[in-house]
Amino acid sequence: MAADDEGDEGLGRDGIGIEAERARRYEAHLSVLLINVDGLGLVNEKSGKKVGDALLTELSALIRLNIRKIDVFGRWDAEDFIILTVDRNSFGSIALAEKLRRAIADSAFPIEGRDVRVTVSIGVARGMPAEERDIDTLIAAARAAVVRAKARGRNRVEYYDAGAAELVHVVTSTEPPTT
Repeated sequence: MAADDEGDEGLGRDGIGIEAERARRYEAHLSVLLINVDGLGLVNEKSGKKVGDALLTELSALIRLNIRKIDVFGRWDAEDFIILTVDRNSFGSIALAEKLRRAIADSAFPIEGRDVRVTVSIGVARGMPAEERDIDTLIAAARAAVVRAKARGRNRVEYYDAGAAELVHVVTSTEPPTT
C-alpha cells in the first residue's frame, strides 16, 4: 500500500481510503503522522534540487526501517511524508513520531561526498474515521499540528487530540542540526 521504495511517488487517495476502511471495519483508531522536512527549501537552494531529492530518498529509507510493515507510508507533497497506522493508542502514535524525529535528527545522510543533516517537524492526529470525510479531517489536524511544530521552533512533535479538539504539545528537542 505504501509508495515505492524510494519514496518518490505520492500516496494516493486509494491507499488512504483502503487504510481508513480497514480502521472502520475493525472499529480501530487510525493515526496520521505528517512529517515535514525542516529547511528542505534551503537545502535545495544551497545544494541543488538533486541533493534535496537524494535527501528525500534517504529519509524515506530511514523512515521505512522504523515503521511496521502494516503501516502505510508515502510522500504526501513536496516536503512531506505521511504515515497511516491503525491500532496504536495515542501514546504509541506519539512514541513512533518521536522515534522517527530522533532517528532523523541523529542521522547524517551521505550525499554527493558530504554528510547532510536535517530535522523534521511531525504532526500526529488520531481518531476513528466513521466516514470518508473523517480521514480528511485527521489529515487537516495533522497538518495543523505540523504548522504548530514549525511555529514553536521546528524539530518537534505536536499531537492533535481529537477527543479534546485541541493541539497538545509533545516534548521534543529544538536544537538545530549541525551541517
